[in-house]
Amino acid sequence: MSTIKTKPIIKVALEGHCPTMSLTQVKVRGHSFVIDEPPYRHGTDVGPTPLETMLGALIGCTNVITRRVAHERGVELTVKKIDVVGHLDHRGIDQEADVPVPFPLIELKLIVRTAADEALIDSMRAEIAKRCPMSVILKQAGSRIEETWTVERP
Repeated sequence: MSTIKTKPIIKVALEGHCPTMSLTQVKVRGHSFVIDEPPYRHGTDVGPTPLETMLGALIGCTNVITRRVAHERGVELTVKKIDVVGHLDHRGIDQEADVPVPFPLIELKLIVRTAADEALIDSMRAEIAKRCPMSVILKQAGSRIEETWTVERP
């Protein structure tokens, strides 16, 4: 007998309007945001680039899933800051080489505040890595995510 709950696949739908070659105006659930490029890439720099948006989504997803796992386990944990540095191999974009992994390395650095012991933190980190959709997608695409946690104690 399986204990896995059957849940429907959730559709995530966004709408994009593209008034210029670099500017994209995105709408989702009554919200809107823009994605753009800097002027040296024919943009107007009114928003983050597509790749910056993706890395920002990794930060947001990491925050949500970290706090969710902590909540589910009854662990008091505050995420104070998350930094990401993506190492982009631009040769594929420029058609200079076949680049199967555009971001071979992504550095993810969290500063959290918790009294949880190291064993519990390590267990939570392993679960978060499996449950954060952005992390899973990037790793399956071949990116190595080098994650560092700085734990501040109350």
